[in-house]
Amino acid sequence: HATEPMTTTAYPSLTMVGTEAKTQPVEPVPSTCRTVVVKRIESREAAVEYLVESARTGATCLWVRNAVDEAIAAVEWLRERDCRAKILHARFAYGDRLRHEDATMRRYGRDGTKREGQVLVATQIIEASLDLDFDVMVTDLAPIGSLIQRAGRLWRHMDRRPAHYRPAQAPILAVLSPDPDKVEDDRWLDPLLGGGAHVYRHDHLWLTARILFRVGVIEAPAGLRTLIEAVHGPDAEELPVPLERKLREAEGTALAESAQAQQNVVVPENGYLGGIQGRVWSEEKFPTRLGQEDATLVLARHGSDGLIPWCEGDTPARAWALSEVRCNRRRLPGGLPDQLSPIIAEAKSDWPRGKREHLLLCPVSGDGGICEGLYYDPEWGLRFT
Repeated sequence: HATEPMTTTAYPSLTMVGTEAKTQPVEPVPSTCRTVVVKRIESREAAVEYLVESARTGATCLWVRNAVDEAIAAVEWLRERDCRAKILHARFAYGDRLRHEDATMRRYGRDGTKREGQVLVATQIIEASLDLDFDVMVTDLAPIGSLIQRAGRLWRHMDRRPAHYRPAQAPILAVLSPDPDKVEDDRWLDPLLGGGAHVYRHDHLWLTARILFRVGVIEAPAGLRTLIEAVHGPDAEELPVPLERKLREAEGTALAESAQAQQNVVVPENGYLGGIQGRVWSEEKFPTRLGQEDATLVLARHGSDGLIPWCEGDTPARAWALSEVRCNRRRLPGGLPDQLSPIIAEAKSDWPRGKREHLLLCPVSGDGGICEGLYYDPEWGLRFT
C-alpha cells in the first residue's frame, strides 16, 4: 500500500514495492540502445515509390499495415510496379499461416537468405511474435507503443548485417500519416489509411503523430518514456476540436468493455465451470479478448467420400484445427454454407459439441469461392469482395 511517488523517471527502471516503494534505474542491454529517425510519408503513392526504389537498390523492405484488406491492396500496388512483394497477416487458415510465417523467418529472420530486393507487407502480427530484420520500413500510423515495436524490426541483427552491409544509409521509420496539425474533421485518417484508420483509438493516433513528428527520432531506451508519456500520460495535449467526438466514443467503448469483462469473470469459489453448467465454454460464448466480435470458419475441400480438412494434420482433429480461420463476424456476407446440410452435418458429426455449435464449416470451391462475396486463397488468405 505504499504511496510514495516514483524516485526516478529513468527508462528502463525497476520498482520494488513492500512497506515502501523504491524505483531505481536499470542499465539497458547495449544492443538495445539505438536511434531511429522518423519521417512522415503523406500519400500511399509516395509510400509505394519509396519501397519500390529501396528494393531496386537491394534493400530488404517492410510495410506494416493496420488492416488486412489494406495489406492486400498494398501488395497489389507493389506488384503492379514489378516489385517482389509477399504478404503476411492473421486472416489465413492456421496451417497456411504457419507455412507463411516459416517462409518469412527463413527469408527475413536472423539467418535469413535471398532477402535482397524483397518487400514484405504485413499486419500487426510481426510486432512481437517474429524475430525479423529489415533495412527499410514504412508503417501506417499506429499508437506509440506499436510504432516502437515496429521500429525494433529495423536494423535488428547488426552482428549479422552491420551498417556497411546494408543498402540503406540509416535506420529510418517512414510513417504513413496525415499532418496532425491539419485536422479538419474526425475522418482525418480515412482517405490515407482506409480501414486501417479504425483499428486504434483516434486520440492515441493523433497524440502519437503530434509527438513523434515533433521529436523526429525514436531514441531507445532513453527517449521512450518521453514519447509514451506524451500519448498516455496525464499531461497529454488537448485534442483538436474535430476529434472530441472520437474521444467520447472511445471512452464509452472502454466503459462497455469493462462491463463485458466483469460479466465473464470466473469466480474462484464457484470453480472454473461454476454457474455455466449446461453451456459450452468457448471463445464465441465467453470471449477472452476485447474488440470486434469474431467468427471462426473451418475450411474444407471436397473429397471422394465427403468433406475433408483444408489443411493436413497428423490426426483428423489436428487437421480440422489447422483449417480454422478467424474473421470479423460483422463482415460475413449472407448466404454462408448451410450448417444443417447433410454433407456438412456429416463432416461435423465427430466434432466436440462446442465446435459443432459455434464453428462454421465452409467448403471452398475450386476457384476459392465460399459464398458470394467471400473467397479464400492459400497465398492471399480470406478475402471479402
